[in-house]
This record gives sequence, structure tokens and C-alpha cells, in this order.
Amino acid sequence: MKRLFLLLIGICCLACTSAAQQTKTLYLLHTSDTHSRIEPLDKLAADPDAGKGGTARRAAFIRQFRAEHPATLVLDCGDYSQGTPYYNFYHGELEVKMIKHIGYDAIAIGNHEFDFGMENLSRLVRLAGCPTVCANYEVSGTPLEGLVKPYTIIKRDGLRIGVFGLGPKLEGLVQTDKCEGVAFKDPIATAQKTVETLRGKEKCDIVVCLSHLGYQLLNPEDADDEKLVAQTQGIDVILGGHSHTNMDTPAFYRNAVGKEVPVFHVGRNGAYVGVWKLTLEED
Repeated sequence: MKRLFLLLIGICCLACTSAAQQTKTLYLLHTSDTHSRIEPLDKLAADPDAGKGGTARRAAFIRQFRAEHPATLVLDCGDYSQGTPYYNFYHGELEVKMIKHIGYDAIAIGNHEFDFGMENLSRLVRLAGCPTVCANYEVSGTPLEGLVKPYTIIKRDGLRIGVFGLGPKLEGLVQTDKCEGVAFKDPIATAQKTVETLRGKEKCDIVVCLSHLGYQLLNPEDADDEKLVAQTQGIDVILGGHSHTNMDTPAFYRNAVGKEVPVFHVGRNGAYVGVWKLTLEED
């Protein structure tokens, strides 16, 4: 039997492990809402993250981290698009080429990925070099059919890691003709169904959600990461985006069966990379 313990490096230790037990360690690095910030933020910008970020720095950090910790997954929670002239000019091509260069293992879809329409998004998905996941967008009959998957299975060091994505309701966020044919499914019900597939049929040891739902949304009718935890079970970690929330430490919420699940957001513009250490003990 495998039991999962999580550690957010340098911030919050959730559990200690016994040397007498056999363990496996997995690292997760994650970003979100990088918004086409190829270069660092201007040092003189009126922004608390002025001077931070940039894809070259991120690539160098991830390359060094992976050299020290080969069993590392690199994940993104969406909205790598829109925010600088790079996106206006290249329509996301430069951004996804950097995703491929860095070597991401999976990415979610944010609402801004639709800004130049689905033909363009289908082109970006093909160029990214890793799976694009979103479980609650039905894309049959659209240019995204066969390209966007509800989940992906990643194998590391004998572990099966199920990674699935969730996106926000596109109505009001995306121009109608830019997402025509995409059917929005309830993210919470879809998440539970997806988790059951990952835990059952796919026999995953760890389940990670890449959420672009947002954190503590004001509209009570909108699904967010808090509601996602409270109404589901079986998710080990929720990596979040969309609301540009910058957390120094993860937030913990009890799921439908009373187990604490961490939710973590790393702000916007690629100024930070979230670092997680997951340890599995086998009795």
C-alpha cells in the first residue's frame, strides 16, 4: 500500500517519513499565468515582481533542478498566452516553443489560449511538445478534437502519475466565435469522474489537478479551487491559476471525506516557480 506525503520545499513540511520504510520521491515544478512574459518584468515597473521572471531564467532553473532531481515533472496551469507584444505578433508560437524547449510534461488550457481562435490554438497544441489537458471542455467536432485530452499518465521512477486539467466557463471570458463548438461541462462533477478513472482503470499512484478555475472567486455560482476540494475526493494536489493569486504557502482544505488537500498558486507573469516534493511510503 502506498501512502502519499507532501512537502512544499522551503515553506511547509507536512510529514516526516521513516527510514525503515521504503520510499519514493517525486518533484513537481509548476507555473501559471505566465502571460507571454518572454523577458523579465521591467525593473522600473510599478509591480511588486518588477525585475523578476523571464523564460531564460526559468529554463536555467528547471534545467539545473532536473539535473539534481531527475524524477521531476514540470507542469503549467494555463494562460501562457496574451499580455505582451510577443503574443500579438506571434500568436502564441514563441510561447509554446519555449514550453517545448524547457521540456514541460503537461499543460492546461487557460481562457486566453482562445484569444486568436481555435485553429490557432490547435496549432499551438501541436507545437507545444507535451500533452494539453482539459477534462471539462468537450471539443468534439472542433479543431481541438483529438488534440486536447482530459488527462495524461506520466511515469516516473515506477510511479504512475495522473495529471488532468480543468478550465473556467468560457462565456463572458472568451469571444463567442473564438470558442465556437466547445461545450463546458461542470468542472466538479467532471473532476470526480476523472479521478475515479485515474484511480481505478489507470491505477495511478498520484493524482494531480491543473486547475484554471481560480481561487476564492466572488461569484458563488462559479466553481473555484476551494469548492473543487470540498466536493471531491481522490485528488492529491491542486496546482492552480486564473485568479493570479500569489501564495507564500499552500492553502489546505478538507475534501469530501475529510482529508486535507493542498491548493497552491504562484501568481502571474512567470515571476515564480512552485516547487513540490512528494514522498510515497510503501508499507
